[in-house]
Amino acid sequence: MSDSPEWEAKFKSFLKKAQDDFKRAATDVKAEAERLMKEVQDPKTQEKMKSGVHEAGVWAKKTAEQLASLVEVGVKQAEGTLNEMKKQFTHPIEPPADPARTDVAEPTPAPTPKNAAPPTMEPPAPPAPKPPAKKTVGRGTGPKKSAPAKPAAKKSMGKKKRSDA
Repeated sequence: MSDSPEWEAKFKSFLKKAQDDFKRAATDVKAEAERLMKEVQDPKTQEKMKSGVHEAGVWAKKTAEQLASLVEVGVKQAEGTLNEMKKQFTHPIEPPADPARTDVAEPTPAPTPKNAAPPTMEPPAPPAPKPPAKKTVGRGTGPKKSAPAKPAAKKSMGKKKRSDA
């Protein structure tokens, strides 16, 4: 570094500006903190916060009760539908006792609910399996040529042994 008085003056000027900037920032932060503390300690603001929290709690409770009633209605409807379906499928159609009698009316099929799914068809038969393909990956076109086997290098485990001679 040079010891010129001009350089020292510029450096001192820079430090003075930085000091002023820090002081201004510190006073701004202090003023904002004091304003926030006054706002938090203000009884009107505290009352607003309490009422807001209370309203949110009331809303949450009301919403939870509505949700519970909707779920209950849904469960009851599902139970009713399941019981109806169970009744339809548990009452078997009984054949007539005497096949020679013709005065017995034919059993009517059970009514289907409005929302019942259409009857399912059997899936088509799967296609005939293909014969296994000949594997070509990893196979060469000719006989393998192997290199002569080399003995493995001896490796030591742990610390290298020193030979002090």
